[in-house]
Amino acid sequence: MTAAVNPIDTFTQSVYTIDSTQSPSKGIILTAPFDFSTTSSSNPGLLLVMDQSGKVLRKLATADEALDFARWTINGQTRYTYIVANPAAFLPPGDVQGAGYAIIADSNLNTLQQINFIPYAPGIFPSNQGLDVHEFILISDNDYITLTYFWKYPTNIPAYLNPAPDVSILAPVIEEVRNGSVVFHWDGSNDTSFYANSIFDNNFQDTTTAQDYMHMNSIFIDPTDSNLICSMRHQDQIIKINKQTGAVLWRLGGKNSDFPLTSDQQFLYQHDCTLTDSNQTLMLFDNGDANLRPYSRICEFHLNFTNKTVTSFKYFNIPEPFTDLTGSVQKFGDEYFIGGGTAQYMLDINYNTGQKIIEFNGNLASYRSFKYVTPLP
Repeated sequence: MTAAVNPIDTFTQSVYTIDSTQSPSKGIILTAPFDFSTTSSSNPGLLLVMDQSGKVLRKLATADEALDFARWTINGQTRYTYIVANPAAFLPPGDVQGAGYAIIADSNLNTLQQINFIPYAPGIFPSNQGLDVHEFILISDNDYITLTYFWKYPTNIPAYLNPAPDVSILAPVIEEVRNGSVVFHWDGSNDTSFYANSIFDNNFQDTTTAQDYMHMNSIFIDPTDSNLICSMRHQDQIIKINKQTGAVLWRLGGKNSDFPLTSDQQFLYQHDCTLTDSNQTLMLFDNGDANLRPYSRICEFHLNFTNKTVTSFKYFNIPEPFTDLTGSVQKFGDEYFIGGGTAQYMLDINYNTGQKIIEFNGNLASYRSFKYVTPLP
């Protein structure tokens, strides 16, 4: 009689092969691999917590795909968060990115809270509206920032774009929820400039699918002023939002950049925009484009916000396969830790020498992968 195989053991077999040329710096690696080749809404999810060499310290199966697996240290306590895609969550026509709920977990990955979408106003969202799977920011156990997509029929698309009268869109909505109440929200469709500046999913004559004309895919709290730096893939643009007023403070990239960019500085379909170097450098994962530039890069900008100029810029071409979708980057000293997204790798590399320190090659995609240079759990 053959023993039954645990499905999660089958799912985790041979996720990564590891090639190490030197000892990587100590830390914790988080990733949540999933099968990007299938469109099924009920794939199992997997959370992996590894040491710097790839030894699995903890793993957890989830009922459905898990994304945006992150670690936080708040008031001396360790928290993990992740988003689980929910097949029962509302999906408008044309939405392929999924929606679900967030989990706040303790240092052992035990669930503390399940976070569902809370509407900022009654009656405008369906009852099964879910959180978008791209971003969840934990400020405290009772204070967090979420992202969702609002399916709506707008009336403010500029007439010169010739919109059909019944065209629908997916509008990104950011919320901060504190003690169970929405204390801030931002609806991207209120700013009409994003319609004309879209570079993808912008057929406003198409009434069969909702146009994902902005596609916000990351949010980062600027520690210097608590405002929000956001990446919008379908605008080729990074924006900063005032978290008190909702005003767009500046735009980098895209058709209406406040900062003039050279051709080398223009990024394409980017993800994971953050600040590094003591919050002095704006850094992003520049995916590229299968036709225009079929390789991915890391871009770093120093910006003069008074004169709206780029004071310095550098890029690093990633020596790995082109990442069409997703991806992430962190900087530690002279190293990048890169999550290769749908290119199915993670890479710790010295960006000065180009030497690969440790490379994880996988057979599953991930949304983002993170390394935390911190004592092991």
